[in-house]
Amino acid sequence: MFDIDLSGKRALVTGGAAGIGRACVETLAKAGAQVAIVDINLPGAQEAAAAVGGLALRCDLGDPDDTVAMCKTLTDELGGIDILVNNAGLIVYQQGIAGVSVDMWDKIMNVNLRGPFVVCRELMPGMKERGYGKIINFSSMAARVGGIEASLQYSVSKAGLIGMTKTLAKEGGPYGVNVNAVAPGVIATAPVVKQVGDHEDSYTQGIPLRRLGQPQDVANVVLFLASPLSDYITGLVIDINGGMYMG
Repeated sequence: MFDIDLSGKRALVTGGAAGIGRACVETLAKAGAQVAIVDINLPGAQEAAAAVGGLALRCDLGDPDDTVAMCKTLTDELGGIDILVNNAGLIVYQQGIAGVSVDMWDKIMNVNLRGPFVVCRELMPGMKERGYGKIINFSSMAARVGGIEASLQYSVSKAGLIGMTKTLAKEGGPYGVNVNAVAPGVIATAPVVKQVGDHEDSYTQGIPLRRLGQPQDVANVVLFLASPLSDYITGLVIDINGGMYMG
């Protein structure tokens, strides 16, 4: 059994106040990383930071100026970021293109796709200069198979992250920067549990492992991608869905 030691590494988890992000915060911190938690929910980020001795910052990833300022603050306070987990995002459950307004489209794209782009643009140069970095972007099974219950704009935003991941992997590779993505399926976060309601059995019947995923299932893969165990992996999308999609 390998012990993963991230001592001395500085990690940023966006959307780290709850759900999968919170599980990533706790898992990376347990491995020894110094973790910064960024969330639009500052009290939640502060609570998560207090639990692991980390740093909490409020940021609206839909606002490019706010995002740039957040990255500058982290760079000034921590001296840079070694591990970037682009987890924050919005999900909308909606079917049909006719019901998607331009404003709704822009809101999802601004947070889910432009937000991670701005964070990578601001923090990746420092990783390249130091010759080390791990970037983990959060895509979704909806990007693989199209939105089932998740909206058109959500699935498109998550598909865009796959293209960004592969492109940045080519750019970062020669400088020791690994860029990968995870694509969770039906994970039991608060929004998903609300959507599933009392129909969990109908969901699990379509999952070969016969259960909903847990935030820790995703955090475990993030830990692997943040660790030296993944040093020869870049540009990859790891599906975490209990076998619902086997691409």
